[in-house]
Amino acid sequence: MRRTPPRPRARALKIVPLVTAVVSVIALSGCSGGSDASATVAASPSSTTTASCSSGATQLTFWGWPAGYDLAVDEFNKTHPNICVALENAGASAQEYTKLTDALKAGSGTPDIATIEYFELPSFEITNSLVDLSAFDLASVKATAAPVAWSQVSRGPAVYAMPVDLGPLALFYNQKQFQAAGVQVPATWDDFAAAADTLHAKDPTVAITNFDPTNAQATLALMQQSGAFPFTYSGGSDLGINFTGAKQTAFAAYWQKLISAKEVTTAADFSPAQWSNLDSGANAARLSPAWGPVGMQLSIKNTIGDWNTAPLPQSTAGQTASGNWGGSSLAVVKGTPHAAEAAEFVKWFGGSDASWKILSGDVGGAFPSYLPLLNDTTFQNKTLPITGSTTPNSTFATAAKSVENPQWPPIMTAALTQWTSTFAGVVNGDQTLQQAFATFQDQMTTYAKSQGFTVTGS
Repeated sequence: MRRTPPRPRARALKIVPLVTAVVSVIALSGCSGGSDASATVAASPSSTTTASCSSGATQLTFWGWPAGYDLAVDEFNKTHPNICVALENAGASAQEYTKLTDALKAGSGTPDIATIEYFELPSFEITNSLVDLSAFDLASVKATAAPVAWSQVSRGPAVYAMPVDLGPLALFYNQKQFQAAGVQVPATWDDFAAAADTLHAKDPTVAITNFDPTNAQATLALMQQSGAFPFTYSGGSDLGINFTGAKQTAFAAYWQKLISAKEVTTAADFSPAQWSNLDSGANAARLSPAWGPVGMQLSIKNTIGDWNTAPLPQSTAGQTASGNWGGSSLAVVKGTPHAAEAAEFVKWFGGSDASWKILSGDVGGAFPSYLPLLNDTTFQNKTLPITGSTTPNSTFATAAKSVENPQWPPIMTAALTQWTSTFAGVVNGDQTLQQAFATFQDQMTTYAKSQGFTVTGS
């Protein structure tokens, strides 16, 4: 088995897991449906049915929480008689990561396979906790994955997980409200700001959208789309943190201007206030991940059928960049005695028609990183009650192929923990977004250095 080459100063890094403190924060990350879609992220059963497994099958334990995973596991067990996978719900997101970290430290109790969101993978990579799957022919399914998904599970020749779902962003807008106000769908962010001016001037109670400064995942996805993603990391001990560079400052200034003018609201994402704003016309649009419309239609009633989908506004007209909010992968945990069988399962789970027929169905509702489905006209032409006769998947599928690649750092647990308190002042009006960015730059730089990283900044 080919192993990842040793990383410089890896033993000097003192990565301190802070997972327990971020349960409420990471819950907003939008894995397989996100927190606004309670029907699509209901935790899986504590264990899937394994009655169909043969007595001589290799037994695997799989930790995962998204809805529909149990159905996919059952299908795998029925069609792969030599392998028997038992799905266990070890908690969603940070709850699972805490248990996994504790089990790895204890040297016992780890699963063979674990669901890990993209942003958290580097934290497990750097502690050498994941099996490099490149020796198990994962390359055979690389062509089925959206490039941004594959880039987030691999580093050089090493492959640390199998990508599953994604959350590409698009502009989800109330077409009736736009038409009534004479507002065109904005092609650029300058157009978006002009549309915000128009809507607010016509009715001071209306803001074009919601921008929650305390939601790290949503903010980072928009920074990603605009070329202002603040982290650079390619493995080892060198880490770039840049919240105060020219692009990052311009991003913060753009949104602060809209916040100050009350042309965007700052309600907590997924809160009753956000849903009320979208359903009453107080917000005319949502910067939505692909999993957003499914959940949103469960939380509104007055504007069902009024919504349409367009690409995100661009920095320059004609560009096609998008950002990604959410998504998960399946990793094989170091120490498993059945790495080959586990690799076979994760490859099937994220890279087969049979699996995606289930994962993208009404129970799972996951938005695929799987290109054969993204390119499928039936999938693209699917309608939802919230969008009437329009087809949101066609726009989101295009966006999935144009997502700017983020380089997640191995300190995301700490970053997500700190983010909420640092950016709360922007909501309260006690500080600007630019000031919060500068504060966060100092906080994360100090933390990363304390963990043994060499940090470069703006």
